[in-house]
Amino acid sequence: MSTRERGEAVTARSRPSLRMRLVCAGLAVTRTKRILGAETSTEADRLRNRGKGPAAVPRRLRRTHDITVHDRGGLRCAEIGVRGRRPERTIVYLHGGAYINPVVVQHWDLMAALAAENDARVIAPFYPLAPEGTAATVVPALLDLQVRLTAESGTAPVWAGDSAGGGLALATAMRLRDEGLPAPRHLVLLAPWLDVGLTNPGVADVVARDPTLGVAGLRYAGRLWAGALPLDSPQVSPGGGDPRGLPPTTVIVGTRDIFVADCRDFAARARAAGVDVTLLEGADGFHVYPAVTFLPESAEARRLVTARLNASDLA
Repeated sequence: MSTRERGEAVTARSRPSLRMRLVCAGLAVTRTKRILGAETSTEADRLRNRGKGPAAVPRRLRRTHDITVHDRGGLRCAEIGVRGRRPERTIVYLHGGAYINPVVVQHWDLMAALAAENDARVIAPFYPLAPEGTAATVVPALLDLQVRLTAESGTAPVWAGDSAGGGLALATAMRLRDEGLPAPRHLVLLAPWLDVGLTNPGVADVVARDPTLGVAGLRYAGRLWAGALPLDSPQVSPGGGDPRGLPPTTVIVGTRDIFVADCRDFAARARAAGVDVTLLEGADGFHVYPAVTFLPESAEARRLVTARLNASDLA
């Protein structure tokens, strides 16, 4: 079994590709960081995006994938599979967006790639967004989804997510463990948001280099998601929760992402607690860089995911 499959730290390429550098430069001139730099602009953007709703599925993906939307126990879910191929596993994918924004085009691209590269059907819940949806209401709904899917197939699905969705996947796995319910087969956490309060001192070391994320707006969104729960509750900020007994876990984050310090700390704590965890850091990678599927670093990250899922199947 290779190092990548044993649950150890993985070193990505030491220098970013030209494509990575170009995308970072492009992101730096978008409005995203400026919007997330203040509570007022974050709230205005939330209202705009809520009015638009989830991004439409790109036509190019409908040529190769079957994509449907249906209800599963009260949760509206998209299901993505490769046309003409029988899936071998199920991946539940929780989208990011700071808990306040819906699915964007890059989520569809990434979910389609995960389905194709892992012989999977991907089930993507459109979970209620904050402030209407909160950790206290959404996590229980996801527990029910896990029970339903495990009962349907007889095998627990993989749980994956990016950013807020990665934090939500981890919070759900911890609640499943605590309540003695079926655990995910594997956790795939892409730049997970592990502490909505962004209290790690390491955030300050990266924030000037992060081309998209801003602290003030994220903290505002995190408070909306927390609702009546404390910001440090494991349901809200699972990075501070007890990692013991978690399933095999793969964490992927870029070094220009303000979440990188929390990801490092979580991976170290989880490994010390006996969890099979691998952390991949993408050199100069921006927030959720695997979602930009044409990057060589994205392909590398997805190959790691496939290797880790295959290793979990053999365990």
